[in-house]
Amino acid sequence: MIRAGSQLIFCSPDEIRRRTVVEQNNQKIITRIFSLDEGNVEPAQTLFFDGIISAEIVSVKQNAGAYISGLLMESIYLDFSVRLPSNVIKKTDKPLIIDFGTNSPEIINNLLPQFVPFLVEFSIVEIIAACTYYPSVALGCRAGLKESFCTGLILWEKVDLSEMSLLINTHIRKIS
Repeated sequence: MIRAGSQLIFCSPDEIRRRTVVEQNNQKIITRIFSLDEGNVEPAQTLFFDGIISAEIVSVKQNAGAYISGLLMESIYLDFSVRLPSNVIKKTDKPLIIDFGTNSPEIINNLLPQFVPFLVEFSIVEIIAACTYYPSVALGCRAGLKESFCTGLILWEKVDLSEMSLLINTHIRKIS
């Protein structure tokens, strides 16, 4: 069992929780998501992190054999495993999907700084959704952090929480 808390928990693009803890069993199933403000005392053995906790990164490319919904066709799909964009990515009404071609934090951390200048129009919440939530939806899978969902947990460190933006030294690491 693991309990992890941070300043922000990304449950979905529409649900960002503050002062929250995610509890997960040894099979990586979310057993509980709760606010630290709910009780008088936080649970013992809770790990507290500086950053944003989200579900694991999902690569559409890596899971291409799976069912892919129309969301992929109706989105801005960026394959960061292939090449740098030619200019700054502009926001539209379409969801953004960022694909690193892997879910390995080591590889993503090597690639991420190269792409920060091209993503300046997007908040860190939109970037997390583009790496975790929307790829899962495009693959027809459960998306986000909810009780009974099975997913690894990722910590997004060194993000600008006051401006809610990605920084050149932002990196990720697995919590579970």
